[in-house]
Amino acid sequence: MEVQRADLPISVTNVMPATINTPLFDQARTKIGVKPVAPPPIYQPDVVVDAVLYAAQHPVRDMVVGGSAKALILGEKFAPRLVDALLVRFAFEAHDTGEPKPADAPDNLFAPLDHHNTGRDGFDASAWSRSLYTTLRRQPLLNRIPLATEALAVAGFVLKPLLR
Repeated sequence: MEVQRADLPISVTNVMPATINTPLFDQARTKIGVKPVAPPPIYQPDVVVDAVLYAAQHPVRDMVVGGSAKALILGEKFAPRLVDALLVRFAFEAHDTGEPKPADAPDNLFAPLDHHNTGRDGFDASAWSRSLYTTLRRQPLLNRIPLATEALAVAGFVLKPLLR
């Protein structure tokens, strides 16, 4: 707001990604006994890079990356108690990869881990290289009809796994 008030030629965009295939899950401290992962679908980092580049050239206030992120945001907006109940019931299992990770495994809480100098994690085989929702958000005509874009996002998120 300060930047806008001063009429400075600066744009600030809040980028809100879904699950991204980054080394976070290898490097982060965890006490759950297994290597965690956020719920699928998992998107490749390039999907976020493309969204950030788009936002740099076409200033927007918010840039949601991935239909699953938009579906969660909409769920929290319209049915927060339902989303909370679903998370309580299913979130722990959704984070379980089945790969053991002891509580004392090295992590990046206080310092970087040297052996994880990569932009991707081990989820390449299951990570999506594109997001239908994010692609649609970059279409100026659809952005003029917000409800249509949101409906297409949720439909794409729900239908894509069924069409695989």
